[in-house]
Order: sequence, then C-alpha cells, then structure tokens
Amino acid sequence: MFQKLLIVFCTIFVLSACGGGSNDLGPKQAPPPVDGGGDGGGDGGEPEPEPGEPRIFSFISFNEEADTYDWTSRCVDACNATAALSWNAGEQVLVANPQWASDADQLDIVGAVGEISDMETSAARIWVFVPAAYATDGKMRIHLVLGNAQGLKGVSLGIRPKAGWNRLEMWEMAAGTGETVMVGDVEAIDYGTFAWHDDGFTLRNINEIGVRLVANGKAPEVGGPLWLDNVTLTPASGTGPLIVDKDDPAWTVMDATPAVTVQRDDTGVYFEPTAGDQKLVYLLEGPVDLVGRSFDMTFTVDQAFKDSGADVQPIIQLNFGSYSGEFGCYVGNGSLTPGVPQSVNCATDNDAFVAEEGQNIRVGLQVKNQPAGRLTINSMQINIVSSSDTGPFAIIPSQASVDSGAWGNDNWQGLAGAPTLSYDSESGALSIVPNWQATDSNERTIMYLAADGELPDLEGATVGVELYLSDYYFTANPGMAVQIYIQQNGGSYTGNWGSNIALSDGEDLGNGWYRFERVMEDVPTEPSALRLGIKLQGAGLTTREASADPILLRRFTVE
Repeated sequence: MFQKLLIVFCTIFVLSACGGGSNDLGPKQAPPPVDGGGDGGGDGGEPEPEPGEPRIFSFISFNEEADTYDWTSRCVDACNATAALSWNAGEQVLVANPQWASDADQLDIVGAVGEISDMETSAARIWVFVPAAYATDGKMRIHLVLGNAQGLKGVSLGIRPKAGWNRLEMWEMAAGTGETVMVGDVEAIDYGTFAWHDDGFTLRNINEIGVRLVANGKAPEVGGPLWLDNVTLTPASGTGPLIVDKDDPAWTVMDATPAVTVQRDDTGVYFEPTAGDQKLVYLLEGPVDLVGRSFDMTFTVDQAFKDSGADVQPIIQLNFGSYSGEFGCYVGNGSLTPGVPQSVNCATDNDAFVAEEGQNIRVGLQVKNQPAGRLTINSMQINIVSSSDTGPFAIIPSQASVDSGAWGNDNWQGLAGAPTLSYDSESGALSIVPNWQATDSNERTIMYLAADGELPDLEGATVGVELYLSDYYFTANPGMAVQIYIQQNGGSYTGNWGSNIALSDGEDLGNGWYRFERVMEDVPTEPSALRLGIKLQGAGLTTREASADPILLRRFTVE
C-alpha cells in the first residue's frame, strides 16, 4: 500500500504513521520506516494497522510501461539539452537520461494527467532517484512543476538532491497574484506557495505534472539516468470533491410547472422541460463556501431536445437573498450532439457564494429558449470541502491550559524520565524538554487531558500533531521516533497506540515544523474522557543528553 509520507516545502512537513511488517514507502529501493511497535503504555496495547489512504485525484505508479506513454522531456527557454525517456521493468520506474549541453540548462520531465478542475489547497508529490554523481557535484537543483490547460506553468521551491531517493512535494498549494509586495523592507513578487509561476497561472484545470532539472552551474559531463516514481495528486487533508449521486434527494426541478419533475434511470438524473429557464439543480446545503470553487458536469440531450433548438446553461446560484449566480458556462444548441455526453467545468470567484446554516446554493443547469425532449445530468462533482465538514477540531496549547494542568507529562510507569512542559509564548506552542538523560524509560509521554465529551467522535478520524524539531534530531543526534496514542482518562484506562514514526524518514530535513498523522480505529468510548497524546520514543537515539534541544507542540487536530 502506498504510504502517506508527506514533505512540504512551503508550509509544514508531514510524516504519517505506517503499519508494522508490510511497510512500503513507494519507490522500490526506499527503506521502510523503523517500526519498534512502541511499548504501548498502561495495558500493553498493540501497534495499530496501517492508516487509510488519502483521497487521490491521480496516482501514477509506473508499474506498467503504459504509464510512461504520456511523458516527455523538453528544454526550458534557450537550451540544447535532451533527455531520453524509457521504462525500467525491473524497478518499475520512469527513467530519464539527460544529455546536458551547458551548465545553464533547464530540463522539464513532465507527464499528462487527467484534467483536474481545482488543485487549490491540494498536494502534489513525485519521487526522484538521483545517482551519486549529481549529489557529489552538489550543483543541480530539482523542482516540482505543474501545468494547466491554459499552457501556464508553476514551479516549486527547489531542493539540492542527495544520492538515492528524494521526495518533492508541495502541500496546501496556492497560486499568487504575480504582483510586487513588500516582505519587511524587501520587494518580492507574490507567487503564493510557488517559487515562480507564469503570469495568470492558476491551479484550475491542472493537466500536467513533472520535475524541472536545473543545472545551476553543474558541468555538462556530470550526468547519469534519473528515476521517477509514485506521482501523486491529492487534496489537502479534509478536502476533496463532493460526488453528487443521481439518487440524492437534494435534486429538484425549479421554476417549472408541477408536471415537470425529477426523474432517474441508469444514465443519471433527468427532466423533460417545457419552457425556458426551467432548472434541474442540486441544492447544496450550508454552511458551505463556493468562492473560487468549481463544479464538473456531464450531461446528455436527446434528439427531440436538439431539434427544439434549445440551449443549456449550467449554473451556480444562491437559492436565497440576492439569488446571485454564475451563468458563464453556456452551451449553445449547435454544440450539442444527441446521445453524446457533453462535459463542462464551471468556476466562480463571486464573493457572494457563501451559504450559512439553513441556506443553500443551486448547482446544476437550466434550459434556454423553447425546449422539448429530455435533458439528463449523467454525473456531477462539486470541487469543495463537503458541506458537512466544518473543518478540523483543534487543540491548541495556551498559558491557561498549561497552568490548569490540562497538559500532562507523566510516563505511565511513574518513573523519573518525564518531560518538562511549559508554554512558549513566542511560538504559541507547548515547550517540551525531554530530559533524555534520565535513562529509566525510553519514552517521553505528552498528553492533553480532555474533559468528558470534549473531543469529537474519534473513530475513523485522522489525528494530527504539529511539532517543531531542530536539526539536532536529524543529524546531531538521530534516532528518535514519534507515536500518536489515545487512552481513556479513567476506568480501565483502555487505549490504543499507533506504530512508531521514525524521524529518519524525514531525510535530514533539519529545523522546521513537522506534522505527524494517524487514523484512529477501535477507539475506546466509555468513559469518554480521553488522553490524546504522543510518546517520544528515544531508544534509538545516538546519545541520551540532558542538553537535547526542546521540542515545540503547536496543535493537535482531529478531522
């Protein structure tokens, strides 16, 4: 199973829990994470199974040669370099073998993906295997590159690759305005989370992903084949398209006589309109925000509709107040072919497109002119956070919560090796001094003591924790792992403990905020008061020093 081990260059770094025994990080030669299983806690709990997969828009594994067919190489700007592409059946990877012409060459290795209507706030990832010669030279840089249907490109911040597998990833992607802004006293161009993008680039209609290889002064004779694997485009956590089923009761006919009704068959949901402006729409319940969002629809007309000369107008429209709408996705009769599905993508930047509780937004279509026959919506997805999702539940440390004792630090064994906790006002985070020099226990426990009923339902939820880790834990004194756990705060103190997540999987990233996640299953419910926490597993540390850098905890989230 493909692991969700995410590294983000522009926001926060993400590492996710892996199950024991069957770990596969993706690329065939990437090492699995260390799985010590954890010593469980008070009742000797066992490691949890591998977490569920993220929702993926597009995943290219290169397990088959056909996966390489839509990939190509091209020089950027004035460039004479080339790159032959092939498939390595043994490793099941795409092989790019650049022939460099100068120390200023830039090469794109890119592939086509099924057009994705909206990648705003989403994530993209590629693994690249780099020969030692490039890493030894220390010059070449690798960037993630995305392209949209308008032919515009966006390029991520670059990395200096190491020998072996390298992950390139952007998380919570956002395109900038392209305008000059002031960052302190320095002028800079707003490219959002990108290092650079074309004027007018947006994350809508993304149809291309790949890598940009920048020689950056590298001598042309330094070369060798590079491997690409496990290309992923996936929504940010908690997001994704709302797939509207034809049997959903929220489908309705509006602005029509009672004789015009919603009907369904194997092809979709349909109506037989008798006059212009009659609507077949899905009522999307609030609270929901459609500003800057879009929907994809496939619809079909029959011969009678075509012969009537009527047009089709997909719409997004408030069903309250001003009834503001987006009507730009007009499909004239001349573009319609009976029995042949017509696909449209309609987007809106209208600031009015927000519905509160008890309000709704119409998403669907209306007919224009004098129609006859049948109009069927075969499929529709609305590219938003699902209207039932109000965002993640968050536990954020504060001076008051630390002072009140809501944050605990006692190892279940009751031994001396407990961390020292305090509130760091500058970072707005819980400061954790591990006290590794106390060697009577290998783990350090940090927990939030939730009140009865305080937490949302945790069964199946993704629990995340954001930690600031210094380079101390990656290069100076490596070997630590993190374990996310829950446990009742009374009764039998039943709990469960996820597998250890080894910091070595962060590939020596150094100082920064890191996010760790696991999916909760078999959550204890009675009593409902729970400890939500982490264990810092120190058995693998090179040394157990009193001078170890503190760790900051910014928040827990439950989604």
